[in-house]
Amino acid sequence: MKAKKKKRIFERYPALSIMIVLLLLFGIIDFMMGIFMIPEDIHSFRVAHPYYHHDLMPEQKVRTTWDNQLYYTFYTNSLGFRDDACRKVELHPEKKRILFIGDSHTEGVGVEYPDTFAGLIDQWYSRDGVEVLNAAAVSYSPKLYFYKTKYLIEQKGLGFDELVVCIDISDVQNELVYQDFEPQIQSAWQKAFYDVCRFWKKHSFSCHAISGILERQKLDHFYKLARRDVKNPKTDLYATFFDQFYDSELLAREEFHNIAYWYLDKMTFERWGREGFILEKWYMTRLADLCMEHGIKMHVCVYPWPLQLLKGDFNSIQVQFWELFCEQNDVHFINLFPVFFGRLPEEDVIKNYYLQGDVHFNSKGHKLVAKIIYEQLNALK
Repeated sequence: MKAKKKKRIFERYPALSIMIVLLLLFGIIDFMMGIFMIPEDIHSFRVAHPYYHHDLMPEQKVRTTWDNQLYYTFYTNSLGFRDDACRKVELHPEKKRILFIGDSHTEGVGVEYPDTFAGLIDQWYSRDGVEVLNAAAVSYSPKLYFYKTKYLIEQKGLGFDELVVCIDISDVQNELVYQDFEPQIQSAWQKAFYDVCRFWKKHSFSCHAISGILERQKLDHFYKLARRDVKNPKTDLYATFFDQFYDSELLAREEFHNIAYWYLDKMTFERWGREGFILEKWYMTRLADLCMEHGIKMHVCVYPWPLQLLKGDFNSIQVQFWELFCEQNDVHFINLFPVFFGRLPEEDVIKNYYLQGDVHFNSKGHKLVAKIIYEQLNALK
């Protein structure tokens, strides 16, 4: 008797086989569409971080913009720090190393890295065999300064000798926004899952489209609550950091977003600013203790916003608060307010040293800041 011929898998499971083939075809088409139809993401190098809220991806080179007008090249090194090239940074330096941390002013938005104050100080110090690194990122504040520095020291094993913390007046608002954020150490499985999701979002057209719709809905919800009409890469980025902030009453208040006024209007300061300062002090004290524990010299630097110049806010609450903090915690204080207030009239100072229509330094402003910080750091030798 002749043996029966064994059926192929397709013949035994026709429905399943057809489904698998269709899925494969869909996947191929989906990824091909992704190659040609997914636009370049100008903020693709900015990512969430489980321990200190958000970060920059390592070894990136992108052409980005701050407000759809200023385009500049953005590099990150192997640590995910902004740099002038995609280079490998050793965890344990053979020479002295100074680490800067701050928010968008210290990151240097709208300016090429060699023209930022951190980049300039790096160039000047390199002649003396000193390395400068910049761990800053947009919308950082003392809570994130502390957790990122702690993570770099204790989890990454990064060695450095001095830490320069550049405190911005917007940090007060950020502290309120990040109150509910809790740091977490990712397991290997969680990290792998997150990386897979990022890969699919970046390369799959359908995943990109779905995530884009969801993200746009979140942004539109923020704009609606905050009653903000101007939408651009700068304001979109600002909105993303409110993803765990649920106080709709505060979001709806115009004065809550006009951060510079917090320091000029006593009622507004008492309503929100004082609480933000309490939070700032708590994390900066922990950061000072962390530095002392590891033998790191800490510096605190403050600088004015354009509105403070126009309103003559020379002896700002910002200056008074952090000068006292530094005295109480044996921290070196760098006050840049006199540098800017000493150049009159104020309208010319703003025009010469700040980006047009913005609160951030232009290349000339960065050079001025770099000169003063460099001189003060050298004076301590």
